[in-house]
Amino acid sequence: MDGERRTLVFGALGILAAVALAYLLLLSPLLDRLQSSAQERDQKEARLAGLREEVRRLEDVRRNAPELERQLLELSRRIPERPEIPTFIVQVEEVARASGVTQLSIEPGTPGAPETGGPYSVVPVTMTFEGTYEEMQDFLLRLQNLVRLVAVNEVSYEPAEAAGAAAGIERLLRVEVRAEIYFQPEGPAGAGAGETTTGEVTSGGG
Repeated sequence: MDGERRTLVFGALGILAAVALAYLLLLSPLLDRLQSSAQERDQKEARLAGLREEVRRLEDVRRNAPELERQLLELSRRIPERPEIPTFIVQVEEVARASGVTQLSIEPGTPGAPETGGPYSVVPVTMTFEGTYEEMQDFLLRLQNLVRLVAVNEVSYEPAEAAGAAAGIERLLRVEVRAEIYFQPEGPAGAGAGETTTGEVTSGGG
């Protein structure tokens, strides 16, 4: 009986060893290949998802192309190719008359490149006038709604009269507006700058 048990034990051990050997020689490489195939599939699915997202973005661009063209056209109207300072001064004078402010003074500066860089030039403009707080707000609103793009950087004001306003009469303010206008020169930056008129332009009318 002991011999039979030993035979059975050795036989069982042989079977286990054969199974282990079969796993090492057959199943293990197969599992490695399956894992590698799964990783390749995941990578392909990720690339496919990326391509689908890119197609979606391109489709959005195609659908929005007419609106983008309209915005570019509007931007080209708001940023001319030359400084056009005299035209801008006339527009600001119209804004002043419409808003009711008086003693308007417009002082354009020297054109230069923007601090952040870009394919356009900047003209600093300082505007001063007198008016009530409501008139100042109306002036600024009309200024922002000009066809010409105007960026208001700073607004400061103080009472225009040393003494307090009479009862029931709104106080008059002396206002200074620092702004920028832009143009897209043809060729090197600053081309067309010769059109810019520096110095102060004063209009005493309301």
